[in-house]
Amino acid sequence: MLLHLTVRNAINHARDYAAYVIACVAAIVVYFCFTSIQTAPIFRHLKMAGESLAFGRIIQVAGLIILLFAAFFLAYANLFFIKRRRREIGVLSVIGVTKFQISLLFFFESLIIGVIALIIGLLFGILFSKLFAMLLLRMMGIAVAMPFLISWRAIEQTTFTFGGLFLLTGFLNSTMIYRYQLVTLLQPSAVSRKVRRPNWLTYLWGIIAPVLIISGYYLADQTLVLMPSLERRYGFGIDLVYLLTILLLEIFGTLAFFQAYTQIWLQLERHWKRLYYRGTHLLNVTNLSFRFKKNAKMLWMITILSAVTITAIGSAAMIYTHGQDTLRQNIPVDLVYTQSQKAAVDKILTQYHVQPVSQTMSSFKLVDARFKVNSPLNREGIKMDGAAVVMPLSQYNQVMAQQFKLPATKLKKNTVVTTINLPLTMLKMPRRAGAGLPPKRAGIPLQLKQSGLSDFRIVHIRKLFPNGSDVFFDGNLNVIVANDAEYQQIQATSVDQIYAVQLSAAQQKQKRLMRDLFRLSQKPKQWDYLMTHKKAGQTHYEIKTTDQRLEELSRYSVLLKKPNRDIANANFGFYMYVAIFIALIFMLATGSIIMLKQLSEAQEEILQYKTLKKIGMSDGEIKRTIYFQILMLFLLPIILGSMHAFFAIRLLGLFLDNPGLQLAYIVCGLFIITYFVFYLITANIYNRIVNAPLNSDVFY
Repeated sequence: MLLHLTVRNAINHARDYAAYVIACVAAIVVYFCFTSIQTAPIFRHLKMAGESLAFGRIIQVAGLIILLFAAFFLAYANLFFIKRRRREIGVLSVIGVTKFQISLLFFFESLIIGVIALIIGLLFGILFSKLFAMLLLRMMGIAVAMPFLISWRAIEQTTFTFGGLFLLTGFLNSTMIYRYQLVTLLQPSAVSRKVRRPNWLTYLWGIIAPVLIISGYYLADQTLVLMPSLERRYGFGIDLVYLLTILLLEIFGTLAFFQAYTQIWLQLERHWKRLYYRGTHLLNVTNLSFRFKKNAKMLWMITILSAVTITAIGSAAMIYTHGQDTLRQNIPVDLVYTQSQKAAVDKILTQYHVQPVSQTMSSFKLVDARFKVNSPLNREGIKMDGAAVVMPLSQYNQVMAQQFKLPATKLKKNTVVTTINLPLTMLKMPRRAGAGLPPKRAGIPLQLKQSGLSDFRIVHIRKLFPNGSDVFFDGNLNVIVANDAEYQQIQATSVDQIYAVQLSAAQQKQKRLMRDLFRLSQKPKQWDYLMTHKKAGQTHYEIKTTDQRLEELSRYSVLLKKPNRDIANANFGFYMYVAIFIALIFMLATGSIIMLKQLSEAQEEILQYKTLKKIGMSDGEIKRTIYFQILMLFLLPIILGSMHAFFAIRLLGLFLDNPGLQLAYIVCGLFIITYFVFYLITANIYNRIVNAPLNSDVFY
């Protein structure tokens, strides 16, 4: 009898459990696929592609995040189910079912639902594990045949993990009968729809809400201005306090927004009589006031989770954009090498009969330079004192046009362009002549420690290095561009030559050619070092090539674009894969939580909407009312969460030198569209529940 009753209960509440089971299945599938990657032979290729990155550890962390969030969702969803069925438990007690039998009933019912979700999740996980692995390989740019494999270790680990969660959930559900008295279980849930006017505490809390949110946005936007001044006063430890302050302002501001600000907003609408009494708006305002008050903490939680999800996806996309930009800046052509490796590279190119598509040679003079650039981070500016290289303007224009498609730069007498390996967000551009500023005072003074040279002024600061920053000792050498005539007057103790080669697509596909060039780039026979000498009180610099390993500053003397691009794509593809699937679980869980909450309230409102029908309200008016109210409950969290995410992504962008955000916005837009689908499904089911014909009995 108990087994029969358990099965009947599970069948009767199948619709209640639908969203719950779907979210559980999605979590099981993603967790299984992450676990199977660790045990599958494909994992060897992940190590090869990412080289030093610990992919296995990252997958374990991702699996732990999914597991923790699944546990949170199970706990929240079960509280919702138990709250709805308290009266049912009381009725069972009245008709003579013992507490032990009721506890067993709910234990086995939870276990049955959990086993069903686990079986479906494992079946879909096994079915889609190859697809997930192929997707990962595709995102990482690895061309490897992927056979269909069943990972028994992944099945065992997933079964043990989620089986334990479902057993724990069933045990907690079974103990509920012992935590309540019979009178409490039989009492119907008190649902008071009385609308109270906001008191002075509500007004105070509501006014604080936008102040807290806007203050957090302001601190995030002014990070590069405010944080440096705080660092100078309190040290670098203040950075964590600063970022934590922004986080807490948004968390408490969001809570105040839903608890108080929405009540004030709806109270103001009641005073706007022309709008308040138009159509069904009176009903919308009254119901929304009740819904926002009842669901304030849930909407706050959904907003924070949505912000975290959008930020994670957007940040991953922005980091990819930053990585692509950095790769393009560091290695702008297929092959870059220095004068010390010219013989070795020419030997390899000759061996494989390579005729480059294009080849350029740039000359640089190594000098001792001093200048200071203004910065929003430091009132005294950033001093640049030490080794730098100078190149002629004609070669600079030729290289930049070929490598970056930039227009030619024109310089007046005694003016130069400087390339600095610092984020442009940390620099203030030189002042331009005009508007009361004479040409002699425009720009930044540049001092080259040589006699007989005129004073130079820096009129442009740029970030793109000709031939990439890596050949300039990872950007430690600033590049100064001067007119050709002035370049000839500059003396140097050392002259450096950089070669840039563009290969054809067919040449890049020659495995032996690329293998030999890659080996040379990783293990050259000689290394380039930046040496410093002092003579007669003056500092001289030179680039020394030797087969010995020194402790001086060194550089890569051979750079290949394709291997570095492949590794960068593999790294981004892996991180994007992890971010997308973690975000998918967050999205399904948050959407399911708000859906379950609203559908539970639909049962309580059937009588209200039947009464409205009896007094003449049409089905279409009720449908529009329902869709509008559900839209507000879905829309406000996603709008506020998107705003939080926008400033969080923008804050990260400040530290990444403002990379392009288009890809981040596209990915975030896809998340919002998916969230909108949850709204449509919820509104449709809600309407079917409360907007049924008057002569029908509605069960959900």
